[in-house]
Amino acid sequence: MNKEKRQHERFNICLEVAFSSNSLVCSNSILNISTGGLCMECGKAISPNEDLTVLIPTRPPVKVKAKVAWSKKTGLSYLIGIKFEKLTDDQKRALNELIRSFFWERQAWAN
Repeated sequence: MNKEKRQHERFNICLEVAFSSNSLVCSNSILNISTGGLCMECGKAISPNEDLTVLIPTRPPVKVKAKVAWSKKTGLSYLIGIKFEKLTDDQKRALNELIRSFFWERQAWAN
């Protein structure tokens, strides 16, 4: 079995994210996120390498530049892999805080 290696650990999360491209503005559900990118569900295919602006619902919201890494049809929707581009230290910090808050919230509900 060929084990996939990732540069950033992914965290399952259920959260809405807004994004825009040259042809589209919408919001969709994030399935997982890391400081390197995210996977979301979308009703429309988005071509790989398409530039996006993603609004992550941190406090305050963080706007990041990103690229579509891949798109895969699944049922009636698409899974879209998004890679963040050149995050600032503040953007990384906000993403890490968002991930930590969901991790700790999930742990609190489990106990």
